[in-house]
Amino acid sequence: MNIESLSTLSQLSSLTSNYNKNTNSEAFDIALSSLLTTISRVNNYNNSSANITTNMGGCANCCCCGNCGLNTKTQNIQNSLSIDDLSNTINSTQIANKLEASTETENIKLSDKNSTIEIERAIESSAKKYGVDADLIRAIIKTESNFNPNVVSSAGAKGLMQLMPENCKEYGVVDPFDIEENIDAGTRHIKEYIDKYDGDIQMGLMAYNGGPTRMKNRCVNSIDDIYKMPKETQNYVPKVMKYYNEYKSQSV
Repeated sequence: MNIESLSTLSQLSSLTSNYNKNTNSEAFDIALSSLLTTISRVNNYNNSSANITTNMGGCANCCCCGNCGLNTKTQNIQNSLSIDDLSNTINSTQIANKLEASTETENIKLSDKNSTIEIERAIESSAKKYGVDADLIRAIIKTESNFNPNVVSSAGAKGLMQLMPENCKEYGVVDPFDIEENIDAGTRHIKEYIDKYDGDIQMGLMAYNGGPTRMKNRCVNSIDDIYKMPKETQNYVPKVMKYYNEYKSQSV
């Protein structure tokens, strides 16, 4: 590598160091590649210039001929090529990264928006179909999955309303992560429990979380007997009711 290339490397190293603080490793790799390409181009230019000087009978180390100005021109071109090329490469990479990040963010937002619309449609449809308050369905979904259609519990419950495998089999659910299927089956499930306990929503919720068999075995006959149920169920029922009341107040 000649003196001009070392000078270029020094200048470009300083520039890439500054740029690298705000770019990722990929951008720095591109910049380094541009640096090496630029040095190669300048070396080729220098070699060509030296050949021209020699062919013209001049001397590269003196001022007796009018061709020594080629060295100055080469240096200027070298600086211009290296710095401009590197700046353009890094700036282009930064813009590309920002556009990519922006596109990913917009896609996520659009996906979330579409899911929210689909969930609301499924809630309203199931509420009307089975005669269950839509706000109660929302409260259950909020408590069970926080509106995440893809969540899976440690016990194997899946989707928005956390359907167990036996629930899916009972209600003919093919895909528990499908928003419409999950909410339809979950609404049918809570409706059956509410009817079983003569319209008592809290007893229905207790059965939804803790199971009617456990309730029977522990002699749970009213909400006042909730202390006989596991701690999870004791926390579950008032939590759903809290969200339920909040949603109802917002609907007024």
